[in-house]
Amino acid sequence: MKKIITLSALALMALTANAKDYTDQLAITLNGQAQAPSEAVISVEKGSDNLYDIVLKQFSFQGLLIGDVTIEDVNSDDAGDGYTYFKPVTKEAAISNGSAIAEMLGGKVTVTVKDGSKVGAGQYGKDKLYMIINLPVALPYGTFDVDAVFGTGNYQIENSGFEYFHTETFGENTSDEPNAWHSFMSCTGDYASLVASTPHTFIGEEARPGSFGTKSVKVVSGKVLGFVPANGTITTGQMQAGHMIATNPANCAFLDFENKEVDDNGDPFYTIIEGQPDSLAVWVKFKQGVLSAENADYKYASISAILTNGGYYQDPGDSIAANVVAKALNNKIESNDFAWQRIVIPFDYASYASNNATAKALLVTITTNAQPGVGSTSDDEPDCIYVDDIELVYNNTLTGLNIKGTDIALEAGKTEYTLDGQSGSLTLDDITAEADGQGAIIKTSIENNEEGAMVTVNVTSNDMVKTNTYNVLVKGVTTGVDKVETTTVNGVKAIYTLDGRRVNSMDASGIYIVRKTDGSTVKVLNK
Repeated sequence: MKKIITLSALALMALTANAKDYTDQLAITLNGQAQAPSEAVISVEKGSDNLYDIVLKQFSFQGLLIGDVTIEDVNSDDAGDGYTYFKPVTKEAAISNGSAIAEMLGGKVTVTVKDGSKVGAGQYGKDKLYMIINLPVALPYGTFDVDAVFGTGNYQIENSGFEYFHTETFGENTSDEPNAWHSFMSCTGDYASLVASTPHTFIGEEARPGSFGTKSVKVVSGKVLGFVPANGTITTGQMQAGHMIATNPANCAFLDFENKEVDDNGDPFYTIIEGQPDSLAVWVKFKQGVLSAENADYKYASISAILTNGGYYQDPGDSIAANVVAKALNNKIESNDFAWQRIVIPFDYASYASNNATAKALLVTITTNAQPGVGSTSDDEPDCIYVDDIELVYNNTLTGLNIKGTDIALEAGKTEYTLDGQSGSLTLDDITAEADGQGAIIKTSIENNEEGAMVTVNVTSNDMVKTNTYNVLVKGVTTGVDKVETTTVNGVKAIYTLDGRRVNSMDASGIYIVRKTDGSTVKVLNK
């Protein structure tokens, strides 16, 4: 008996040892209203048959502690890309170590694990967890519909709110650089010691209006050798100072997955982005310093974002390099009386579609002057830009819908439509849907209705976070079956199963390889 107990204890310990805790930012939307992000811990434990137990440790919202929420036996698929994808599921989850609220809930809550949830390191990243979940919390004084996103999933830039900084050192010089971002103190190149002699980045002790955070990053211009202008710059890549002439291509920001160096915080000099963002939104507060008479026309700050396949790329650099997927650029940012302003910059995919490159990395570079080497050298009035809350935006709005040769007149904000005067059968081949998201996922279904058939189109953003649902009642038709559905990706060219077989649509559950018309390739998990 003692032996059996010992063996059972050892088995339990072994099982527990397989659990891994992930600490990351948890962004909660409560009844449609965004809440302040917080740090959270989720534990993931793999069992047999690709089943996982997932525990939201000490889950809370608005100061209300729920407790440890345990979702057992979540099925998964290994896509062969370094990630394990959790299959969407709605389950009753037990609550333990909770508060009085847990008792109100009867020690359980219904949780939905959504499409896109995954764990793994991918090809070049650190082992991370990305969870998209929903849990309605029904309390006596009201029901709270909680949507939660844990981690970035390589869809957003790390430390995009500039709340976290570390001390970067070059020789005897130091400066505060934002985590996952870099400036001249972590510079490389023959002239790195010169540009690193003066700090260019500082903790911004103010945040943009309405921010959930309390900080930003402050970037200022400086000078080299006492008189040569040096624009203040931050980048998700690494700065290189390779020439005394500012406009020389050896002076740049660059990324390269083969670059194995890390900064003083242990972060690599690249940012992994595997999504297809439609635009970059950023808050800035800019003030130009003192310019010389010959440089009076160079009065703009600049923000650029280049989506690449992870191979070497530098900015400024080759305007149409073969590894570029898309670019976003605004090099006309004006002072606006040194007030905070939100800038939205669309990504241009069309100009680089022939590259057939797959999105894997993002090089963002922000500088106090769009022209190299012309900024203010004044100690009292340098060029200065505050940056806060960068967001990669993924669109999910239906822009075109045709049913049986008839275009549906879509209206902004309207999701319910009726199509009269139809007859005969209605199949999925009779429906064409288009969305404004570069990588938006479109799921179309037809279900018999006593008046005909209901066509439902769900448009999900490429990061899997947001979904818009459109319904069209098509009168006078039938489907022949109770319900049919399929999934496509916006701009799809071809769809393949994991074993390489080409199919017309994603009718069955599983992981599909989708090649788009722009040449890029994405994986789609269809439930």
